Amino acid sequence: MKKSLSISPLVSACIIALTFSTQANGQIAEGKCKFLGNVIANNVPSSFNTYWNQVTPENSGKWGSVEGTRGVMNWGALDLAYNHAKSNGFPFKQHTFVWGQQQPAWITALMNDTSIPIEERYEQVREEVEEWIRLYCERYPDTDQIDVVNEPFHATPSYDLALGTGWNWVKWAFQKARIYCPNAKLILNDYNIINSNTTTDSYLALVNLLKADNLVDGIGIQCHRFEVESAPVTQLKNNLDKLATSGLPIYITEFDIGNLSNEGVANDAQQLEIMQRVFPVLWEHPAVEGITIWGYIQGQTWQSTAYLLRGDGTERPALTWLKSYVPTKPGGAFCLTTSIEESDLLLNIYPNPAMGGKFVLESAKHDLNILIRDMQGRIISRQRVNANESAEIHIVGSPGIYIIEVFNGKQTFLKKLIVQ
Repeated sequence: MKKSLSISPLVSACIIALTFSTQANGQIAEGKCKFLGNVIANNVPSSFNTYWNQVTPENSGKWGSVEGTRGVMNWGALDLAYNHAKSNGFPFKQHTFVWGQQQPAWITALMNDTSIPIEERYEQVREEVEEWIRLYCERYPDTDQIDVVNEPFHATPSYDLALGTGWNWVKWAFQKARIYCPNAKLILNDYNIINSNTTTDSYLALVNLLKADNLVDGIGIQCHRFEVESAPVTQLKNNLDKLATSGLPIYITEFDIGNLSNEGVANDAQQLEIMQRVFPVLWEHPAVEGITIWGYIQGQTWQSTAYLLRGDGTERPALTWLKSYVPTKPGGAFCLTTSIEESDLLLNIYPNPAMGGKFVLESAKHDLNILIRDMQGRIISRQRVNANESAEIHIVGSPGIYIIEVFNGKQTFLKKLIVQ
């Protein structure tokens, strides 16, 4: 009698994420459970699909860009980003519904219009915010993720009291997003989080407040240059660990690296050093399911020295390094596949079930890197099995089901091991 495979929520989420990243366009993160994405503004760069496999609109998804005039909706640039993602099978993340910046000037004017009784004024504000969320969800029903509230610690919207006191305005926004976009993963997003222990604690408390009402599906942390370039990597790692205790996936939503303090002429060596020091801490963390880089073309990045591709189309060393680094990692922890049949061609495991934890791994025709995990995702063993060779393994641990991640240099596959 076969035993069913019960897996943790993080593993389940990653199986779903894999459906976003099996394109054949040659992106850096091709075949990876984790996506490596970028932003699209008012046009799609010709090189976008060469490097990236996830899309976030840079400014066109912000309310102020869509409805700068009350009742007049401008969806053009947002359509462009969304349609590019959907036509290429990339995940699309909306950025953002509720934020204290780049919101329509008229919503602030309405909130402050003392000629309208306060309760009537608040009701009109709620109707307008809800209409914005509803119209977006009706137009883009296949949105994969949404930054529902952006920067609640740093940029409270002018109309927050109309939505609720305390953190109730955040909960209100997530409630409406859950109603109108029921199929999207809802994300809280902010900056200066994991470079501060105390802010990480406060952010986790807000996440757990939303989680208690089943309102949030992921944790967004921006990780701009000024947040991570000088932060100790141990602090970044420890605070990622802390956020992961929520049981929710983590998304690096707005990553960029340039010169220290973004000063002077762009320095290739400095950018590369920071990238090589910081990026692996984020990419390899088991709770991080994707990284979105905030622009990559010279003259089109928010931080002027953070571009990765020069204006003449040549790569800066940091981008060349990313291209060589990411494919060497089997998608990070919890990177699984639904292609069990194909994995059978790569690796034989016997005996399975394994009595006393002793078994043999045998590679059919590939050099394989192998991770063995327990059902909590902890790494029990790391192995290298060369083509047409075998390795004897002994797991010292409790009987049960273990996950074997098999990486062939291009893609990661899943196999199940039962230890008796």
